[in-house]
Amino acid sequence: MSPHVLIDQQLDALVHPGTPISYSTIIGHQLTEMLRDGRITIEEFNHYCERLNKIVDGRKEVA
Repeated sequence: MSPHVLIDQQLDALVHPGTPISYSTIIGHQLTEMLRDGRITIEEFNHYCERLNKIVDGRKEVA
């Protein structure tokens, strides 16, 4: 599976209130590993981290 598809699926899952907010930490670690081993570029890493932060901030506002 493409790393981009996997990340998109994980970020989409995190949007749902039933997904624990702690899942964001797992996604962050995975993004770091993907950057480290070259599966994503620094630009992609920054893009996905920005999306991740927006989702987490949005969930905190709702809570």
